[in-house]
Amino acid sequence: MTDAPHPAAPRSSGLDEAAIRAYVDVMRELLAHGGFERTGDVLAAKKWDFDHITRWLDAHDRPDARPTVHVAGSKGKGSVASMTASILRAAGARTLLLTSPDLHSARERIQVDGAPLDYREFAEVARALLDDPDAAGWSYFEMLTVMGWVAGQRAGCDWQVVEVGLGGRLDTTNAVAGKQVAVVTPIDLEHVQILGDSIPGIAREKAGIITGPCEVVVPPMRASAIDVIRERASEMAASFHALTEECAIRVVSSGLEGQKLDVRTPVRTYRNLETALVGPYQVENLVTALRAAELAWASQGDELPEEAARNGLRRFRMPGRFEVLQRKPLVIIDGLHTPLAARRFMEGLRALPVPKRRVWVLGVLSDKAVDQLAQSLFTEGDDVIVVPVGSARSAQVSDVVRSVNATGAIAQRATSVADGVDRASELVGPSGAILVVGSLYVAAAAREHLLGIAGDHALGVR
Repeated sequence: MTDAPHPAAPRSSGLDEAAIRAYVDVMRELLAHGGFERTGDVLAAKKWDFDHITRWLDAHDRPDARPTVHVAGSKGKGSVASMTASILRAAGARTLLLTSPDLHSARERIQVDGAPLDYREFAEVARALLDDPDAAGWSYFEMLTVMGWVAGQRAGCDWQVVEVGLGGRLDTTNAVAGKQVAVVTPIDLEHVQILGDSIPGIAREKAGIITGPCEVVVPPMRASAIDVIRERASEMAASFHALTEECAIRVVSSGLEGQKLDVRTPVRTYRNLETALVGPYQVENLVTALRAAELAWASQGDELPEEAARNGLRRFRMPGRFEVLQRKPLVIIDGLHTPLAARRFMEGLRALPVPKRRVWVLGVLSDKAVDQLAQSLFTEGDDVIVVPVGSARSAQVSDVVRSVNATGAIAQRATSVADGVDRASELVGPSGAILVVGSLYVAAAAREHLLGIAGDHALGVR
């Protein structure tokens, strides 16, 4: 099995039409629940808590109660969460993976054993919650998170990997009954109106997922963030595992097809681990996931089998993150959204055989640090096509154009992601490169346009 979010399927005679209709009906109701993800309402986000979610879980036999890896951070948390689940599954676990946002279908957010819920299961779980008066005032994200826990209980999942939505301390996912491993990936300035405008302040919010004794895994990041996370771990009597202190990495080979690595952890030395992931920063994500999986498995009294690590990593794919979509012209997409993510994307770009003739396609959300993103990505003379994001939270194209032009790059506008990609293709020709970056919504739209994927957009629910 390829461990990646499966695109939603279009209507066809081979599908359960009744299940699809039920899915469309519940999705329209779920989307009406709103919340920050849908509206970008910062004032509402500042009032978050999850006490009501905890009360509901307590009253419904704690469907979230199973061994857990909880992942927060600014950069790489989706990759780390998904990769960790892939390794645990390869070791024999029946896994629940909760991630956000999705690329093509809301079903991708709830994966059992590596596959999104099918239309019928999703609709059944959603309908039960939508009909519960106690959930009437919940946000879209709260609904999907609890639905995931219920689906995991129905499927008999014995492990779960849960990605934080935003922040950590007050995020809905932090209502989880307990956790064996907490992972905090690199911290950057993001959602500053909600989380604070300093690295230590944001780190403090992310480290809020450390709620008691557990194993805490931290990859390389700024010392000011590491110090905060280490202090929180000490306060909660949690064991702190810094990869810079515990692991060693050697890149054996690297290219657009993937990488081979030698990795030494406290458990063993892995020779020639294979991954399809591209870019130096994905090496850190891989080792973070590997260490989290080792510690998770050890928490149940066993040593993670070497073949589980090898198979889980070799099979893993991560659409939308430094993904090569086609070769002529070369198209690379990345749902980067912070200055740190932009800098790491550029590191990866410089390390790969990417044509010099390039055109960028950029679309971002309004709550992102657009000026800093542009400064990290573009240099004088770069061609950048600015596109709107398919979200109510989309930044104004005119504002993004100003930020791009301030770097000396040359910005033009397109009416959509598809229009932007087509224009870029005309500009670079078959021997050039198109770099589609910014919001994950933009990465998803590029995939749908170039790969012919029909997701929730095709069903009229997005």
